[in-house]
Amino acid sequence: MNKKAVLAKGISDYKQLGINKETAVWEDGMRSDGGRGTYEWWYFDAKYSDGTKVVVIFYTKNGFDVRGLANPTASLEITFPNGKKVLKHISEEKGQKIRASRDQCDVKIAQSSIKYLKGNYLIHFIDDDVEYTCTMKPKLPMWRPGTGHWYYGKNQEYYFAWIVPQPSADVRATLKACGETFELTGGGYHDHNWGNTHMRKLMNHWYWCRVNVGPYTIIACDIITEKKYGYARLPVMMIAKDGIILDDNEEKTIIKRLNTKYHPISKKFFDNNLMFIHKVDDVTNFQIEFKRKYDILAFNMLDRVGNSPIKIGIAKVLGFNPTYIRCIGDVKLTVEENGEKKVFEEEGLWEQMFFGSNKDAIVDN
Repeated sequence: MNKKAVLAKGISDYKQLGINKETAVWEDGMRSDGGRGTYEWWYFDAKYSDGTKVVVIFYTKNGFDVRGLANPTASLEITFPNGKKVLKHISEEKGQKIRASRDQCDVKIAQSSIKYLKGNYLIHFIDDDVEYTCTMKPKLPMWRPGTGHWYYGKNQEYYFAWIVPQPSADVRATLKACGETFELTGGGYHDHNWGNTHMRKLMNHWYWCRVNVGPYTIIACDIITEKKYGYARLPVMMIAKDGIILDDNEEKTIIKRLNTKYHPISKKFFDNNLMFIHKVDDVTNFQIEFKRKYDILAFNMLDRVGNSPIKIGIAKVLGFNPTYIRCIGDVKLTVEENGEKKVFEEEGLWEQMFFGSNKDAIVDN
């Protein structure tokens, strides 16, 4: 019998976790103990009006090292409009737990920090000749799907947790890099993840999509569990407009995958077209279409473990063959409301994260 995989969203689930349906500020504080058997990270991205893109991530560990000791690390990735990239990585002593508050987002690693202050988020990353100082002002309330906890196993012994404290934000920043200083304005996003076992043991693959199109903000995901959890589909859908979250009941979402091809890098399937159909009620219907144009990042993670045929061979035998694809494409949102139809179009970015080794998609609806 397949083991269970569920999004916890019943009254008893909220009570057990000590949370309400509305996300609270303290939930973006540290949620794990930072030690063995856990992982946790805070993710921030920003796209600026001049085309500059910046991603900052603070981790309790060295990336996703679930089994390892505490090892606070942080990364900064800058992509300039001309395509030039700057990558920075800082860390503290292995075995030293991260300096983080449990009451709100307030995390320090070396001289860098992220902090919630009076409704805004302040990000400061400094390393050698690069310094990034950013203020993010939210345009939408904090959000999570249900309790934000997906439980796996007969006794729900494993979990993956996710909250989105800033689904959409106005961003201002000062960036010092490459001997220059840049004053930047744009839009951003922040989410926060934690759990008690490696994601590859729970999830086979997912598509994660986020877009601001017209007056709407959309977060849509198609998560497929690992084989032992029955390749079950765990969708996510959040639709917001003008600062208000309109609907987030994933049970109303139908997902269609179209124009499927084998990707030349991953050697696995990739659905070039994704469609999320979300019927709110009898008079309101949303259809979001994602059509891939090209990739901006595509790689097999095994290629990054170094020239170790033994390690790669063991990983493949164990079914561990992670690949990642981030693409750019056209997003079309069709809104039908009270008999009136409106269409909004925008360029968007989404990703396929693949942990499993299967070449073809296996999805149990």
